[in-house]
Amino acid sequence: MLRMDQRRARGRRNREALIAAAIELFTANGYEQTTVEQIAEAAGVAPRTFFHHFAAKEDILFHGYADRLAEATRRFRATRTGSLWNALAEASEAVATAIAEHPDIFLVRARMYGELPSLRATMLRINDDWIDQMTTEVARWLDADADVDVRPRLAATVINGANRAAIDLWVSGGGTGDLVAMMADAVRLVRPTIDRIEREARTVSSPVRSRDVG
Repeated sequence: MLRMDQRRARGRRNREALIAAAIELFTANGYEQTTVEQIAEAAGVAPRTFFHHFAAKEDILFHGYADRLAEATRRFRATRTGSLWNALAEASEAVATAIAEHPDIFLVRARMYGELPSLRATMLRINDDWIDQMTTEVARWLDADADVDVRPRLAATVINGANRAAIDLWVSGGGTGDLVAMMADAVRLVRPTIDRIEREARTVSSPVRSRDVG
């Protein structure tokens, strides 16, 4: 058990060293000019160690996305009482907190995908994944069929737009603002729309919703 814990700790240190080295090299030399070999050398590990943690250098820029989506989903589902807006605000706060904990990589990523179409495409796909996941969660909350009812995707898209507006403003300021507070303000501004979506859904759906009986 001790040996396994040591191995995990070493793996975590190597991964963090690779991320730190990549950020520094991407910033100094540019994304396309930086190689996996250079990242590994700067991190003090062999290239095979890089590929143990990442499939490609692009993966460093988007590292942890699946974990962040999972945490946002968990926070949404944990909101057992209150409004749909409350649940979506919880999910948004999870996103803001994750970004604020590792601002350097997000700022570098924002610059890189602004310059490179391939990274921009990856970012858009990830953004669509977030909307898809939240659409599924909202549909469950509203006891609605997302294939025929526009409300779940509309709610997810509106809240995503608020998140993106806050993130873009934070990035344009060099990451110096309080992203959690900025996103909370943006999400608060779209509350009337989210509340209306939920009210209208309740008028046409069963009074017993699947989230309350599951």
